[in-house]
Amino acid sequence: MRVYTTGVFDILHRGHLNILTQAAALGELTVGIMSDQGVEETKGARPILTLEERDAQIRSLPFVAEVIHYTDVDQRPNYAALRPDIVVQGDDWLFSADRTPALNFLRDHGIRLVLLPRTQGISTTEIRKRVERSRRRDEQFLRDRLRMVPIEQLKRFEAHEEAKVERLIAKIRADRTFFNPISVVREMIVIDGANRFEALRRLGAQAVPCVVYDYSEVDLLGNVHFVNNGTVTRLSEFAREVGEPVEFPRRSPEDIRAAAESGKLIPNGETFHRVPQSVIRLPIPLASLMSSEPFDLTAYLERSISSGQIRFYASGVYVCDEWRGANESPSALTA
Repeated sequence: MRVYTTGVFDILHRGHLNILTQAAALGELTVGIMSDQGVEETKGARPILTLEERDAQIRSLPFVAEVIHYTDVDQRPNYAALRPDIVVQGDDWLFSADRTPALNFLRDHGIRLVLLPRTQGISTTEIRKRVERSRRRDEQFLRDRLRMVPIEQLKRFEAHEEAKVERLIAKIRADRTFFNPISVVREMIVIDGANRFEALRRLGAQAVPCVVYDYSEVDLLGNVHFVNNGTVTRLSEFAREVGEPVEFPRRSPEDIRAAAESGKLIPNGETFHRVPQSVIRLPIPLASLMSSEPFDLTAYLERSISSGQIRFYASGVYVCDEWRGANESPSALTA
């Protein structure tokens, strides 16, 4: 069986490899790579890697039999020249352009079209964003975005999970500390941390440590759950993609705002707000959150920075107690 697939293949990643390996399993695989000129004409910018570099990457894969180049998105000349039995594409191919001429050609010539699911959470565009985010290693993001927000000002758009809330309450009480700030947008809608928010509300917190984002810098995705032997993990929890995937529809910021205003909450875990930078393990004593006296987060943050507690990871995460000893209390920094 002769199999043909196409793509840009700029910055080769596991999404590409998933498509290529599955295509190769169907027969002898020929890969078409779009030229630099073609990429610029269709995407508005040249690829990071040149055609020669992208060609070398694909040719190095042992399951690729042949590589060709093309500029025009119209694949009918290549279909006619290669005469494949099967054409393989990602399932977003149908909607990325008008595919009517190509589909008619495949049907008229008895060529089977196989559409494979796109790998969630990875793309060349996403890798570019990660590179851009990784350049920021200063603490100004923390100074600009970390706030203590009165709990009554926060709005929720999604329901909480009772079992998780109960576990969080028990842990916060046992630790007497709250660790991970809640993510909100400027409208004060909680976009990540519905269960933590509910736990703090029940514990009587007066204010909540929050990281504030603009919606324009947040990727709002439909979440994917993976069911494996009764265990459910989520793409939003950066879980391994093991098990049967359950995909949820992609919603818009307008949908989120409408849910927050109406009180018609979306079920927990159906959305994934992917933020440019995250802040984790910022330990604040529970008593400070429950006090009627405002907690001085600014001073606490400056002490954390000056004492060398904060480390920025290239994945876009600020870890705020990276160098604290296992037996050191967070109260040492709140004094």
